[in-house]
Amino acid sequence: MSIALHIDGVDEALEQYRAALDALGPAHAGKAIARALNRAVSAARTEASRIARRAYTAPTDKLFDAIFIRGARPGKLQSSLEISGRPGVSLIHFLATPDHPLPPSQRPADGISVQILRGGPRYAARSHRGGSKSFVIRKPQGGYGIFVRHGRELEMLLGPSPVQALQRQESQERIMARAEEVFSPRLRHEIDHLLAGLGGGR
Repeated sequence: MSIALHIDGVDEALEQYRAALDALGPAHAGKAIARALNRAVSAARTEASRIARRAYTAPTDKLFDAIFIRGARPGKLQSSLEISGRPGVSLIHFLATPDHPLPPSQRPADGISVQILRGGPRYAARSHRGGSKSFVIRKPQGGYGIFVRHGRELEMLLGPSPVQALQRQESQERIMARAEEVFSPRLRHEIDHLLAGLGGGR
């Protein structure tokens, strides 16, 4: 699962500082815009992580495979945020209790309990396919997971992909609003910095 977000709403800021950008000349103007775009996308990335942290109990480093910034440069004034995530995150990362293997005689009567959403309910982990009560065992590749048994078959249970939280229109609007909020003042800062440098070199 993945989403890609592109900064919109920068035309107004560019028009606002058109005279200053023209004074810089094409090369320096491109540098100022690229730096401002990249700073804005970096702020959007932080906001995306914040939204996911507030939605889900799993640690942020478990939520995403990558939050990748495709940066702008003076010759290509486009910057975007690309977010990819696993189809599902191992359920053990969602405040599982207990989160370590126990002998069958010591396992909770209802199976392993988890809490997916921050502030949400805690409930016993189940498979939509039925099967045994859930339990924790070591995975072949290392670490632990929550499993259920279907006869001789084991199924590891997964929680939601956090990309789902960012696919909501409201979340995407918040991410892009943050980028636009940062872009204009950052562009002003970059313009002032470059103009000061040009003036000092005269």
